[in-house]
Amino acid sequence: MNIQVAAALIFDGQGNFLIAQRSRGKLAGKWEFPGGKIEEGETEKEAIVREINEELGLSISAEKIVGVFSRTYAEQEVELTLVQCSLCDLSQEIISDGSHLQHTWTQFHHCQDFDFAPIDREMLDVLQKTHVQEK
Repeated sequence: MNIQVAAALIFDGQGNFLIAQRSRGKLAGKWEFPGGKIEEGETEKEAIVREINEELGLSISAEKIVGVFSRTYAEQEVELTLVQCSLCDLSQEIISDGSHLQHTWTQFHHCQDFDFAPIDREMLDVLQKTHVQEK
């Protein structure tokens, strides 16, 4: 079974990006780029705008697809599309729906301090090599 997921690389206007710690599932406690499953009929950008609003109460603008990553978890192939996003309003507060234990704004050089889910660690490695940054 193939699962389509979108994740957000959200910048805060100061070069930091948002990561969140999963609260449930097999990867509970791991850090990730927030996001979720793409629903039937949605584009990756539509899905990430919806998911971030549902999970974190944030209004974002999906700008560009940074990359597509695949990994197999428990015999399920997960295809994750990472979408670079920006906050529509920099003064927004995060209001979690419980999907995450905590969240933080960080920079690439601090990522070694966090225990990321395997696919998110893979994305970080690629991002650090390609020097993706806020536009």
